[in-house]
Amino acid sequence: MKIQLGETVQGQACTIEYFLHPDGGERGMVIVFPGGGYEILGSYEAEPVAERFVQLGFHAAVCRYRVAPVTYPVPLDDARNAVKYTREHAGELNVKPDKIAVMGFSAGGHLAGMVSNMPGSPEARPDASLLCYPVLSALTANAHMGSYHNLFGNKLEPEAYRDFSWPEVAHKDTPPAFIWHTAPDQAVPVENSIEYFLALKKLNIHTELHIYPQGCHGLGFGNCPDFDEKFNSIKSWPELAGRFLSDLGW
Repeated sequence: MKIQLGETVQGQACTIEYFLHPDGGERGMVIVFPGGGYEILGSYEAEPVAERFVQLGFHAAVCRYRVAPVTYPVPLDDARNAVKYTREHAGELNVKPDKIAVMGFSAGGHLAGMVSNMPGSPEARPDASLLCYPVLSALTANAHMGSYHNLFGNKLEPEAYRDFSWPEVAHKDTPPAFIWHTAPDQAVPVENSIEYFLALKKLNIHTELHIYPQGCHGLGFGNCPDFDEKFNSIKSWPELAGRFLSDLGW
């Protein structure tokens, strides 16, 4: 089931497509935001991921949010609307209304962090985030500035994006987070994840961080077309994330 959320902007529409568990029953939801630097959306980080989490026992969905040349706040509105729509229709979707997680890859991880820290309303606040090699800070050394430039349609200095650097912004109402990264990631440095983990830890927010010693950026769950059957150690993360959610009642 695919739903359009909001109006079409510059030829782009935001959609959310649901992948409900075939056995039915009230379950927690995982909403996936693919990566792509706020410029494109990676297909291997979309439907295949949702289907994997259905196999793990959850309901899942893919939110195809709008990207450049569309700029902020539209992607945030898309993420908020995806969470809010799911919560408002939890009954008909058989979703636990207080167990809606967002999952983001790379720039999609930045978007998951944005809706987690800037939900705008209680209805749009996710109950957990799953962050996969995420862009989380413009202030980290060698930050992935392209994501910020595409999101805002400008090319400012890193300090200008402090309010959208989630280790700096995290607060007591930020939801629990599961985070994974690879140590050698040269596109989005692992410090993004480490700094966010430490910020949540300081706030006593339930969080879990896994750093794999090998692997590059953009591996998905091991299904990246260019790296299929390489870096097999990272393939453990979906089960770890599933256990993280189950421990929280998903």
